[in-house]
Amino acid sequence: MSPELFVIIYDLILFTAFAVVTWIVVVSWRWRSAPGSKALMIMMSGMGFWTLCYALHLSTVFRPEPYFWSKLMFLGVVMVPAGFLVWASRYTKYDGWINRLTIGLLFIEPVVFNIIVWTDPWHKWFSGNFTATGILGIAFWLHSFYSYTLLAIGGVMLFLNWLHVHHLHQKQALLVLLALPLACTANLISIFGLTPFKGLDFSPLGFLAAGIIFTYAQLRHHLFDLVPLARNIVFEYMRTGIVVLDERNRILDINKTGEKLMGTTIGISLGKDIAAILPEQQESLSQITAKKEARLEFIARNPEEKNIEISSNILYDSQRQSYGKVIALRDITDMKQTENALRRTNENLSQKIAEIEALQIKLKEEAIRDHLTGLYNRRFLQETLNREIAHADRARVPLGLAMIDLDHFKNINDTYGHTLGDLFLTSLSRLLDQKTRSTDVCCRYGGEEFVIVMPTASLEEAAQRVDQLRVEFGKIKIETGKKEVSVTLSAGVACYPLHGDNDKSLLDAADRALYTAKAKGRNRVVVAK
Repeated sequence: MSPELFVIIYDLILFTAFAVVTWIVVVSWRWRSAPGSKALMIMMSGMGFWTLCYALHLSTVFRPEPYFWSKLMFLGVVMVPAGFLVWASRYTKYDGWINRLTIGLLFIEPVVFNIIVWTDPWHKWFSGNFTATGILGIAFWLHSFYSYTLLAIGGVMLFLNWLHVHHLHQKQALLVLLALPLACTANLISIFGLTPFKGLDFSPLGFLAAGIIFTYAQLRHHLFDLVPLARNIVFEYMRTGIVVLDERNRILDINKTGEKLMGTTIGISLGKDIAAILPEQQESLSQITAKKEARLEFIARNPEEKNIEISSNILYDSQRQSYGKVIALRDITDMKQTENALRRTNENLSQKIAEIEALQIKLKEEAIRDHLTGLYNRRFLQETLNREIAHADRARVPLGLAMIDLDHFKNINDTYGHTLGDLFLTSLSRLLDQKTRSTDVCCRYGGEEFVIVMPTASLEEAAQRVDQLRVEFGKIKIETGKKEVSVTLSAGVACYPLHGDNDKSLLDAADRALYTAKAKGRNRVVVAK
């Protein structure tokens, strides 16, 4: 087998080993209260991390730097000797020395060593002159000596345990004792390069094999040391209500939470049909009892009116024959209240967002509208006129523009007041709104001046339409109390591209035409020349 192929196979084995270690740690969590279990989990976690990092180092899938995974792996390596010593002490009951101080002291070397590993480029205490001599630095050898010292102390404890343990456990104790040399051998042959595949480290697999043996011994040794959990703790005081039914839906057992949620007691309900205890939930219960498995919600008809989630599962004997059901009741009132509060919050938030959006639209509209007349303002005209000119240019169509001014408007304000002047301004704006096309844009240009942008309108068409507006506006009369007052208007009309190829030139042409209309006596429409 070629070395390259062996490395690939070995890498796959390491990834598999990591998965096994992870599974062991997860399973061992159930026995974490047993003496030594936490230390064993720390040791196995260190082995798993060591194995994973070394596998990633060999795979070269992702390397921020050449020795990143090799350095990171020592976070797991340093956990193994200390974890083994504490576990061996707990397992053999030679644990009188273990306290917070000694556990804290065990952290010193791992922390210092990892700092040395990560700062090695500056001092070479870890790597030494490995590239030239193949020998690692003094920090590595001191760490190895420290680690093997801890392993040796733990090994002595396991040896003494094997000598004095009860004969029923001697085989197990011997197996644990022999697992340590297995791990150490794998480590030593890797350190001194005694393998046919130079550069490969078999330490993770050796320690992993030993760790699996230690885990097996831990679970076997303490399996019957666990105090059985009493029925009243498991059943009576669990937060989920449990009701056991026979095949005829009669209540065989019920815990305290179930009594509370159903509003009954075991003395009253025992032997009765569950439907008799909860008559108001006949429909829900019929669905629960008719199906193999079901999950429903209902509101308990008690003073508190709690939201109850009810689920059921069939009970089977060893022959897979049904002999009843177990009903689980769970108080989900708080969850429902939280859901309702969240829904109300979302509704309020949606309403606020809608209000904000409406306000934004309103503000945007107000920003482009004249406050008095409701027509578009000069700012909007500038934006629209450029856009309409560009469109007319692309479509090869004319664009009419009219500038309108009320005649002798200052005299109206001076004689009758600004209120009457404002009435004429608003009257003209209403007339423009009613008589212009939906595609036309009517703007108040300033004071008593107005501008109409008429897309696709020729010069003649624009002038004719504006003249009709002039006639209509002249018919408007407003009573002042003493007499009726009317106002006339003058207008100048220009057309793109005849009188200008941009907004300024077009407005100037219409303005000059308006000036001509004023000069000729007002109350008329003049087209630009």
